[in-house]
Amino acid sequence: MASTGLILVSILTLNIWGLPGVGSFKLAPLRKERVQGICESLKRAFKDPKGWDAVMLQEVWLREDRKALSRCGYKEVVDLNDPILLVDSGLLFLSKHPLRRGKRLTYPALPIGPDVLEDGESLVRKSANSVEMFHPEAGVIVLGNTHLVSFYAEGDADQYQNTRRQQFLSFAKWIKRIAGENPLIVGGDWNFGAQNQVLWTEKEKSFPGFVVSQESEQETTLSGDNSFQEKDQDRVDHVFASPQFSSVIGKNKLVNNLTFVGRLLYY
Repeated sequence: MASTGLILVSILTLNIWGLPGVGSFKLAPLRKERVQGICESLKRAFKDPKGWDAVMLQEVWLREDRKALSRCGYKEVVDLNDPILLVDSGLLFLSKHPLRRGKRLTYPALPIGPDVLEDGESLVRKSANSVEMFHPEAGVIVLGNTHLVSFYAEGDADQYQNTRRQQFLSFAKWIKRIAGENPLIVGGDWNFGAQNQVLWTEKEKSFPGFVVSQESEQETTLSGDNSFQEKDQDRVDHVFASPQFSSVIGKNKLVNNLTFVGRLLYY
């Protein structure tokens, strides 16, 4: 759909760190307070004409948190989690614009090992979700959100490197087939960044020509400001746009008079 002017499409990706507690033991301290704070930000963004058009969330493990975040202004919600399970994919879409054709890709389950209570990967169902967002001026834009297996290793060891690679390749093939010729925005918590040269090379091969806004490109997921790190390490949360977009002065401008901004918000 052509437009006579520029159209801003603003996307937020956020891992809310919504781990459930066991009795008095809290895996994610201040989870309820964090959800409340995110909700207030969503309400402001929904009322703001320049606020996020769509929000891609990860680690919204609990049904009560998904319910709470679905009532924060954004009217369009796609929740493909199984309501019966305690924890499932943890993925959630919110949007100002109509969302249709929600689809899910569930990655193969990991075997239960001796570290199950420490890393918990075999207890959840890491997945990818897709939706078609019907923007009133831009038309159909396909969104892909995924949360890949986490990195737990100290030093150079990473027992999930190959698993993460297989998940990513499955996601890339799946979401590109769904998008077809439509503009595509992919993101989520990929648990790898440019410092992981093997997977970053796979990213370049799988999504050639995809661009990131200069605004989010300057951010790091693991840093002293947002995760108690001593120094900036890497950016593992991403928002990339398909080759129909090009990066222009901190924003990504679609060839068809569209602009795109991928923003990362930290709590």
